[in-house]
Amino acid sequence: MSSVTSRGLLAERQPARLSASLASPWTTIALVLIGVAQQIAGHLDCDVSWFLTFAEKYLDGAVPYVDVTDPNPPASFLAMAPAVLLARGFAVAVEPVAAGLVFLFAGLSIAVCGLIFRSGAARSREDWRLLLNAAVFLFFVAPALVFAEREHIALLALAPMLATLAASAEGGCVPLALRILAGLGAGVAVCFKPFFALAVALPALAAAWRERSPRLLLTAEMAAAVALCLVYGAATLALFPAYAQYALPVIVDVYQPARDAFVNLALFSLAPFHLALLAALVAVSARGFAHPPVAPGFVAPAAARICAFASAGFLAGFFLQGKGWSNHAYPGIALVLLAWCFFALDRHPRARAARDGRLFKFVFLPAFIAAPFMFGTLKVLADIEEHPGLRAEIARAAPAHPRVIVMARQLDYGHPVTRQLDGAWVGRPNALWTASLSAYLLRDVKDPAWRARLEEYRRRDLAGFTDDVRSGRPDVIVVEDKDTREWVLKQPETASVLDGYEKAGQAEEIEVWTRKAP
Repeated sequence: MSSVTSRGLLAERQPARLSASLASPWTTIALVLIGVAQQIAGHLDCDVSWFLTFAEKYLDGAVPYVDVTDPNPPASFLAMAPAVLLARGFAVAVEPVAAGLVFLFAGLSIAVCGLIFRSGAARSREDWRLLLNAAVFLFFVAPALVFAEREHIALLALAPMLATLAASAEGGCVPLALRILAGLGAGVAVCFKPFFALAVALPALAAAWRERSPRLLLTAEMAAAVALCLVYGAATLALFPAYAQYALPVIVDVYQPARDAFVNLALFSLAPFHLALLAALVAVSARGFAHPPVAPGFVAPAAARICAFASAGFLAGFFLQGKGWSNHAYPGIALVLLAWCFFALDRHPRARAARDGRLFKFVFLPAFIAAPFMFGTLKVLADIEEHPGLRAEIARAAPAHPRVIVMARQLDYGHPVTRQLDGAWVGRPNALWTASLSAYLLRDVKDPAWRARLEEYRRRDLAGFTDDVRSGRPDVIVVEDKDTREWVLKQPETASVLDGYEKAGQAEEIEVWTRKAP
């Protein structure tokens, strides 16, 4: 055999061996273990920690949006309630139980998607295993610091609906029970945030447009999703009336208008990476490929199209929310990477050409490998504190199991450090974010009625903080920095809030105030 022939065979065998390794069940097990080890090494982030605290207070009898409050709808803390109940039943810490339930939910979501896809296009066993491992990587490992966030859970709940849309577009007939289950999952996702409806609506509308058939929007799964959302909305109004009375107006007047600049969102967040992945996928599909190759123009595999449109829906939600946070970016980026996986594994020659092309090698592959790093895997593995040194400073200055409140604009000054110290949170909100955002908006608001509402929100938040300090008698008040303290003490509602406290420590700019000795 000539050396040229030998080199050719070796070149063919290397990708085959790599593909077989990536499709191996051992790779699946390794990815699951990496995801679990990653979470064991780190800790659940501030949002998840806060909603665990919210759920605990709710289960202990606190009235949501009165005794403990947040701008997010009830699904945010209700999703944590099962973990709290299980942890209490087994007398263990709630954080590992919450993480374990999310891992279980991720596995169930992938399993349901697999059952749904069985009715769609035929794929080889190796392709199925490659797709399985891609999903495990994106759902178990890639979330990293946003693991168990609402966006992570919502994506897991939404995935079967996207699988149903894709399988149906591939000519499959998904069993009714699975379609209804998929629709309920989509409804759960939308219950977390209305923005997530875009991730269902865009792929569904695209599929209906492609088939020139609006009946594709009138399906059992769509009916199940809409019905669940309606029931949830009615239940929220009936069981949590304070949400509509107190939280919704704050969302409309304060939380949503306080947005980052569009330029910052477009250039200095994860949005550019998301847009680049979508644009590259469009570019490799633009000349058209189908199986069989009959349609001209832009055509892509059904599963890739569905994931791409859902990803675009999440990207739109990212800009509509206007905060630029990584948890808001996660589901859209995960889905566009999954769309690339479906695209690359299609059997059409156009897909093979794309796999050998520059966009696959220099856009998709680096982004796929780097996905966990986009979402803070290094911080998770190093168990880096939200504010290094703060936990040790509180532990040094305060008694064991301290009662804590924060004079800060963001919740990560009090969460998860309060839980990590086995302390008790005594505030009703998680931080002075309402007063802070109201003051920020008041600089530019001209409308007198809106200004009056903002002034009232600011006053009410500060007065509530004073009441929480007086009634909760915290052992520790964590102050974000000197400027925040001076601003708060200049306000009439909080001028005397630190009376009886003294500065006992400092972690960089953060001040730790404790109760004065009698």
